[in-house]
Amino acid sequence: MAEQNGPKTRNLIQIYSLSGGRVFSPASRLIFMDTLMIQGPKPVNSDLLIIAHGTRAVTDHAGELSGWLRAVCPGAKQIVALGSGVIRLAAAGLLNHRRVTTHSALAPLLAENYPLVNVDALSPLQIDGNIYTTNEHMNLRELAMLLIKKPLSLGSRSPHQGTAPRAGEGATAFHHAFARTDSIAHRVILWWLAHIDEDISMERSAEFLSMSERSFRRHFKTEVGYSPYLFLLLLRLELARQALIDSNLPIDKIARRGGLHDGQQLARMFRKFIETSPHQYRIEKCNDGLPIPHPVYAALFDGRTTPPWLRELQFAAKRGLPEGRGSGL
Repeated sequence: MAEQNGPKTRNLIQIYSLSGGRVFSPASRLIFMDTLMIQGPKPVNSDLLIIAHGTRAVTDHAGELSGWLRAVCPGAKQIVALGSGVIRLAAAGLLNHRRVTTHSALAPLLAENYPLVNVDALSPLQIDGNIYTTNEHMNLRELAMLLIKKPLSLGSRSPHQGTAPRAGEGATAFHHAFARTDSIAHRVILWWLAHIDEDISMERSAEFLSMSERSFRRHFKTEVGYSPYLFLLLLRLELARQALIDSNLPIDKIARRGGLHDGQQLARMFRKFIETSPHQYRIEKCNDGLPIPHPVYAALFDGRTTPPWLRELQFAAKRGLPEGRGSGL
């Protein structure tokens, strides 16, 4: 945080780490810094927030860093993510529908796990609103000079800046694809819902649409922002979540009816995307105390209620089924 005082500027620099304490430079044990623990008092109204590059930055099993970033980013006028620091912002759900760059070795991981983030790994620097991202080819001295020369004016925040996405907002952005009866997404999701208890491949899905598999994958991702395989996986998870609340069926049976192999696979998906177990979720019954879902899942579903677009498609799928056939869930 900078404070103007006549011709001088006073800068307050606070350095945070997961566990606090002393952090050493990888170049020398003689270079170190004392850090604050992210569980302690949080910075507010920062002029500049920098998320550093580091090997540990790509793992955050407890979600501590993601929660911390969601709390502090709304108060930062500028946010800079260096290299793998971009992964942390993406995991916190702060980069959906933004253009970013990252370390070239991490670009495939970022693109695969966060499909709503637009990744351009060839650019050394990407600026989208108040968020700056870099890859390994960015000269940090040049970046520092750029930040110094660009004044941080109060009240000039980007309208998109610092706000964690509301659950389901990604689906809202692509709602026209779900609602349009002639869209690839609408037609194939109806077919998926009618055959959800079967082994559905992308090849079969493309055949249903009379398309090549490559063309189907490309058109679906253009319409929805997700690869069809990932979307189908999240759809199966959401249908299982509904069944846990709406029925007393055993978890194994819910998993099989939703096209998943068994309760263990369903449990793994629950822990990854909803951050709890199916059994615990059923006990909590959509309690507000449930953890924040993974951003990839949360952009479509909130983990508590069925979105209107899916209810409409479920109703249309049941209405269109031949007599005597029912969808799995």
